[in-house]
Amino acid sequence: MMQQSVEAVVRDRGSDELISVAAAATVADAVDVMASGDVGAVLVLTEDGLVAGVFSERDLLVRVVNGGRDPKTTPVSLVMTRDVRFVSPGTTIEAALALMHVHRFRHLLVIDGPRVYGLVSMRDLVYQMIRRGEGRFEAAVREASGNEA
Repeated sequence: MMQQSVEAVVRDRGSDELISVAAAATVADAVDVMASGDVGAVLVLTEDGLVAGVFSERDLLVRVVNGGRDPKTTPVSLVMTRDVRFVSPGTTIEAALALMHVHRFRHLLVIDGPRVYGLVSMRDLVYQMIRRGEGRFEAAVREASGNEA
């Protein structure tokens, strides 16, 4: 089986639109975008359209809720993750997952020079592996389900 790249994951989601918010947006604005896009994280962009960071559900939980901040008045730039890890579009899904596991994060920026391809989640990558797994994963699920019955 040919190894799939993270570019294929971004492409297969069927949207070229980057789900993002401006750095000046409030946490409440970012949460609205995340909820309407059904995503667990958004890119935070500067006025120049450069990536300033990523705001995730974990940032919301730890830095906003646990930090006692008001989502309606807190700028997302104050509570986002600034140290954003990234890979190139040609990186294999397996390599991206290994990087995410080692560094303990669930979202990864896909960029090539100045071009931002998107933000992929661990869930996106695992889904693509299962989809392209030529039935191996489905067979394993059926076998495991049969053993529990």
